Amino acid sequence: MILIPISRRSLYICILFLLAAVHPAAAQKRLQLSLATGYQSEDFRWSIAGSVQGTDPNILSELKWKHLSGPSVGASIGWNFWKSFSLRSEFSNMFIVSGSVTDADYHGDNRTDRSYYGEFDAKKGSIFSWRTTLEYAFHLDKVALIPLAGFSLHQQSLHITDQSGSNPDLNSTYSARYLGGVIGLRAEVPLSDRFALEGGLLCDIVHYRGRANWNLISTFRHPLSFQDDANGYNLEGNLKLVYKFDKWTFFLSGNILHGKTGKGTDMLYLQNGQDVPTQFNEAVRDYIRGGIGASVALF
Repeated sequence: MILIPISRRSLYICILFLLAAVHPAAAQKRLQLSLATGYQSEDFRWSIAGSVQGTDPNILSELKWKHLSGPSVGASIGWNFWKSFSLRSEFSNMFIVSGSVTDADYHGDNRTDRSYYGEFDAKKGSIFSWRTTLEYAFHLDKVALIPLAGFSLHQQSLHITDQSGSNPDLNSTYSARYLGGVIGLRAEVPLSDRFALEGGLLCDIVHYRGRANWNLISTFRHPLSFQDDANGYNLEGNLKLVYKFDKWTFFLSGNILHGKTGKGTDMLYLQNGQDVPTQFNEAVRDYIRGGIGASVALF
């Protein structure tokens, strides 16, 4: 290995150059409100094993929700409260109008020797997302970089029904909550005096809790039939094409998310008073959303 000596003067010049290139962003509008609407589609699945050791079999039961789709609405508010520091709170809610869910049980490992399979409707419910973050903006030449950290909450409220008429009384529910912290980075790149690109990458570190009411199974307790707990993450990327006009900003946006948990615990609650634990294998979700919106600088 060849070591190249660096003089103290050269080191000082490099540091001064970096300090000159990276500096706090110029003061922005103190309070901004944004509203958006769009369309979202999501896939979601989870499975459990036959024992707390993850065996007998390794996948006992698996549910898969596919193409949960519907219109979405969103809002955010940003407050530049001191110098380059800001608080941002944003939420979105998707109203499910289409989708399906399958339920499969197995006697053998790796989804072999299937003992049950059913396909049902999942055409109602909602998917909610909220984050509140502390952000600091600085410039690297013309590009604004905004690291952030804060809190996040995501929730899926899912229904299982049968509109074919075979099971008219079926109305089971599964509600999943992802609660934790978020870290990330946003970037703003000007394309011209009025157009810009804005993008972000966010990572939620969350605790996952799923709560189910399997309404047609008389041996399960109601309204809480079983509960799933695990730790996991969400990775979300977003991109906006922005047009600025006076105090107004109009944008086209796209979001993509992948979330996954590790192994956890599934606790089944029976009518006879027993609580039966087993291994929760994982929950996996993926969604894509496109939208349009506008924001205004209030002052």
